[in-house]
Amino acid sequence: MAPNAETKPNEEMQEFLDTNQYSSNGILRYEKIFGETFVSVGGETTTSMFTEQMGLEKDMKVLDIGCGIGGSAFLMARRYGVNVHGVDLSTNMLTIANTYRRKMEPDVKHRVQFHFDDALKMDYPKDFYDYMYSRDAIMHIEDKKTLYEKVYKSLKPGGRILVSEYAVGDKDLSKEFLDYVKDRDYQLLTVKGYGEVLKSAGFVNVEAKDVTNLMIKMMYAELEKFYKMKDEFIAEFSEQDYEDIKQGWEVKIVRCKEGDQVWGLFTAEKPSED
Repeated sequence: MAPNAETKPNEEMQEFLDTNQYSSNGILRYEKIFGETFVSVGGETTTSMFTEQMGLEKDMKVLDIGCGIGGSAFLMARRYGVNVHGVDLSTNMLTIANTYRRKMEPDVKHRVQFHFDDALKMDYPKDFYDYMYSRDAIMHIEDKKTLYEKVYKSLKPGGRILVSEYAVGDKDLSKEFLDYVKDRDYQLLTVKGYGEVLKSAGFVNVEAKDVTNLMIKMMYAELEKFYKMKDEFIAEFSEQDYEDIKQGWEVKIVRCKEGDQVWGLFTAEKPSED
């Protein structure tokens, strides 16, 4: 059955992602600094830190929104034996994710699935998932309240979420930062404002934490590693690609230190049935 207008993925956004920030070359450049199969802040290091606090148990069902090239899904399936349904709107991300999936050991391969879908428009099963997880992806979605209302309905009673997101400082933002946000078409909130969205969608025990200092620490570590791989990186990509990534990280550190750019970590849960 063909999708109707309400469930059909946003083709304009998909094209924007695949031809700009998430071109195949762009993704592979990110992976080089974040680490194999990862395209979010801190790579495996922060993924391990965050998943350790999730209380995952074998055979739980996890929805990974903005699954990227699969790093978090593979890690959760391998370490915790959970089943991960990953969705992404970037076809380039999914192509790479599925290439890795085919190489995985059976216990991981058969627990992880990746699908092209629009998290804001797709149909969600009711009371189905134990956990929703997302890393630096929902910043592309403007209507966060509608998204989280759908996620809420899809979680089992007592189900939980863990989300990391780019956010903005609660201050007068610099023109340079606002131009950057506009260029990337990010839809950013303050950490406090994001927490309020989760509460308005029905979630309880909402924790909205500013973890920008962790982001800065991770970026310094990533840059140190990146400087050392300069010749290798240029041989695989180009000198311009090297400068783009290096300068991008250096500027991002400045934006974080000045308080324009913030990194938020959000956890919440759906109330259990009485």
